[in-house]
Amino acid sequence: MDTSRVCLNFKASRTPGAQCVSPPSLPPDACRCPRSHRLALKLTCAGLILLVLTLIGLSVLVRVLIQKPSIEKCRVYIQENMANPTESPAMLKCPKDWLTHRDKCIHFSQNVNVWKEGLVDCATKGGTLLLIQDQEELRFIKNSAKGKGESFWIGLNYTSPDENWRWINGSTLSSDVLQITGDAKENSCASVSKDKVTSESCASDNKWICQKKPKCVSETTCNDS
Repeated sequence: MDTSRVCLNFKASRTPGAQCVSPPSLPPDACRCPRSHRLALKLTCAGLILLVLTLIGLSVLVRVLIQKPSIEKCRVYIQENMANPTESPAMLKCPKDWLTHRDKCIHFSQNVNVWKEGLVDCATKGGTLLLIQDQEELRFIKNSAKGKGESFWIGLNYTSPDENWRWINGSTLSSDVLQITGDAKENSCASVSKDKVTSESCASDNKWICQKKPKCVSETTCNDS
């Protein structure tokens, strides 16, 4: 507080004119904070703010370092699955004597019979006759058939009303998937061997190929078992 004297103009009844009075003095127990103390208080506040920001930064860094190994494991797992597309995820499993290919379990039968009997046999195993999705799967089937020396029925037959090759799920065969050798006529079914896909009479005797979905190892890891 400025200690200079304050002059007040006022009118007195007896002695008119200007008169100076002193400002009220501070009580004896009043505390006046020195400038050095105020500076120290500001520096302390700034230090506390800097410390809080540092702690926040360290917590974020620790969280990133903890999550990094998990991210790396996921990346390695994805790369392994891309390098081995014929392998199913670890949570899925095919029965014994069934091959695993992408999202399918595939079985080459040992029995010989007509096309309809192969269809029934696959149904009793919880599946259907094989439906080939693309060229890559066709190559896999042909390679798997090597050494067996047989032709195998697949889920493809010739329907006479519309004169088309149709899969047993009702979809029409695409020429981009496979080419069939032999005559296409009524009561014709398709069989696959190590080097070709052939049109044969559905009453012929052949082995067959079944497919079905893999089963989950545990119900806790799969929702669609």
